[in-house]
Amino acid sequence: MDLPRLLIADERRGGTIPPGIVIAATLKSLGIPLRLFCGCMDESYLRMLSLGCEQEVFSIDPFQFRSEADLRLFFGTVARSDSLNLVLSPLGSMVSEDHMSVDRGTADLARMLGVGLLALPHANPVASLNSRIMTGVYEDLKESDVEVYGVLFSSVLNPREFQLLEVELGRMVPSMSLGYIPRYMERRSLSLVELCSDPRVAQPIKTLGHQLKGMTGQIDWEAVLAFGKRSLDMSVPDRRIEPIAGNPLVSVITDHSTSLGLENDLLFFKTIGCRVEQVPLLQGTIPHGAAVVYVPHGLPHVAMKRLQLNEKLYNQIKSMPVRRASALINGGLSALWGKWYALSSEARDRMPGFNVMENDGFVLGPYFKGTGVPVEMVPFGGGITKVLPLDEGEKLRGFLPDYMKKTLGVPGRGMCGWSVRDLRNKDSMGEAGWKVGDVVGSHARVELWSCPEVIKRWIRQVGR
Repeated sequence: MDLPRLLIADERRGGTIPPGIVIAATLKSLGIPLRLFCGCMDESYLRMLSLGCEQEVFSIDPFQFRSEADLRLFFGTVARSDSLNLVLSPLGSMVSEDHMSVDRGTADLARMLGVGLLALPHANPVASLNSRIMTGVYEDLKESDVEVYGVLFSSVLNPREFQLLEVELGRMVPSMSLGYIPRYMERRSLSLVELCSDPRVAQPIKTLGHQLKGMTGQIDWEAVLAFGKRSLDMSVPDRRIEPIAGNPLVSVITDHSTSLGLENDLLFFKTIGCRVEQVPLLQGTIPHGAAVVYVPHGLPHVAMKRLQLNEKLYNQIKSMPVRRASALINGGLSALWGKWYALSSEARDRMPGFNVMENDGFVLGPYFKGTGVPVEMVPFGGGITKVLPLDEGEKLRGFLPDYMKKTLGVPGRGMCGWSVRDLRNKDSMGEAGWKVGDVVGSHARVELWSCPEVIKRWIRQVGR
């Protein structure tokens, strides 16, 4: 299968819009058909990329899939032969003045997709120091069998500084220098709360894309696009997910506040043979013929404020346990189902939830940066709560945002159904997964593509 693809690995500095997003926005402004993928678990990055390019973005972090074959199958399902399938992933982080630790997830992702990468480091004004950093990056990636196609620099002061960087890099690394993003184009990063509240906050990203597009000779765009065609053929596993019989209707609650991973979810339900009806949070209602209701991951406190503006939908969602409606609350909004939720441990900060868990409440935050950890969720043997119908040996994979870590273990009294383990360091993190009536919830965002048979089994059991 011919799939034009390119991975851009950018160095991300706190407080500014990541340079990879600026490059993607510029390619969009140039009229290049794009299929966008985010190869990291950073919700702010994913949301900025989506809003800045005004299109859907799919999450493809290697931790979210059970195997390399599953990841390649997902990519083959999403990618298009008539577009540049652009993957953005972190380059790494500085551990000393002249050494960067390359992100292992990015190296693994490039290897799994059979593609090299364009490195997008933050320019160090000392050219010789910068070349030592990139030499280490190049050698590290070479050991992982990942080719560095070329280098783009961000935060370069002026053309003279770029010339020095280019000369020093050429002496040490056999990769092309393709241009730079000027330092004066750096802009303040956008908070996750802003990004989930009002899409207009992303206008600076679009503006940067238009500005960089108009700077003739600044970046060698022809070379960038040529590298996107360097690895065309891709072997995609010759299998597919068998669809559910009957085309059950899934009602998906959609909003800016429930958009963190939504594209993966919508495509998943369509892939397993479901009809999908999106229900706008601010003005929609759940149709009577829905087999199940799906509430995607998002920011709970932002979503609740917006949901309360739609009284009919608010009442529909709140009464789902009483009406025996079948629903999956995936991730952040599961924290709204307690008696209360709060952004601190202070009692005075508590706000009323849907109140279906007696006296239990959820403490969120305190920071909403969009970072977190990849997790694996395993059902307790002989546990009293069967959240989802997992067979023996089956596990779920997902993402636990930092702002949801304090919610683990609620409700108490042994009512959670899963143990949660950090996939990176294998540490146990607590308990998750709850069920009230036919409504099930997960504290962490479950990647549905990691457990297609489990979700299909659940829909067959509960769908009307």
